Amino acid sequence: MSSNQTIRAEHRNVRPGTLLADVPRGAAKTADVQLSVVIVSYNCLPLLQTCLASLAHEAGPPRFETIVVDNGSLDSTPGWLRENCPHVHVIRNGSNLGFAKGCNQGIGAALGQYVLLLNPDTVASAGALRRTFEYMEANPRLAAASCKVLRPDGELDPSCKRGFPSAWDAFCRMTGVSRLLPNSRLFARYDGGYMDENTRQEVPLIDGCFMMIRQRALEDIGPFDERFFMYAEEMDWCRRARLKGWSIGYEPSGRIIHAKGEVTRHSTFRMLYHFHRSMALYYQKYHSPWNPLGLLVYPGVVLRFVLLVLWNLFRKNRRVSG
Repeated sequence: MSSNQTIRAEHRNVRPGTLLADVPRGAAKTADVQLSVVIVSYNCLPLLQTCLASLAHEAGPPRFETIVVDNGSLDSTPGWLRENCPHVHVIRNGSNLGFAKGCNQGIGAALGQYVLLLNPDTVASAGALRRTFEYMEANPRLAAASCKVLRPDGELDPSCKRGFPSAWDAFCRMTGVSRLLPNSRLFARYDGGYMDENTRQEVPLIDGCFMMIRQRALEDIGPFDERFFMYAEEMDWCRRARLKGWSIGYEPSGRIIHAKGEVTRHSTFRMLYHFHRSMALYYQKYHSPWNPLGLLVYPGVVLRFVLLVLWNLFRKNRRVSG
């Protein structure tokens, strides 16, 4: 049985919204909530239902609450949550305020000692929350940690343990060197292939699809930078954490499946725009544009955006004509 099938089998008989292992909001303080699970949702009800159902298998510790920040969904998400998930604390926005803003809203409402940012297009295996929580409890230097993130085909998503991007990394990816030497610390630093996926370790950077954050670190580092509408907000936060002397961890014994791109696949142009805008903003924030490679970054970002837009338009027209 594949990793994907194993995780889905663990919750195939769970009816979403009825067995959630969280704490009623009114009793949260007396129940001493240890973890607040924050899910930012936008027009993805089927994915959100599956994500919430997977949490039903999580037996404490940690004792956790669930917070869903709905970013102005136009589907039936708000009504479904109201009717089926009375224990879920829902924050409803009138429009899509962006992922970073939604995360900050959820963090602001959180009662737990830790906050888990969890994408709605994820399915958590039993124990993923507990093992990551125990790892962080045992390592007070960690500002945040992630578990092993798998793609639907069972392959590792390298974004769960990777390096910070730089002009050098962009050059290696554009020239194909990083694909030729995927385990090189020098030429494939961004994808982190040199870090063993089965070893618990400190890593430079983790993905925001499953990101458990210590509240004390949030108080020290601050919230997510809301200039990043979507993408790179976790990259920026991890960098700020490391600049403050905190560490970032990776715990591979916990696992989730991440159907990457499912939430955004109906808004391809908009997501491409926000991705490239965030990459340019991140580079501007931390790197000088006047170094030799840096002079190529902004034109490279614009060129890549234009090429991807044209490629997606070509594929769309080809499907229609076919």
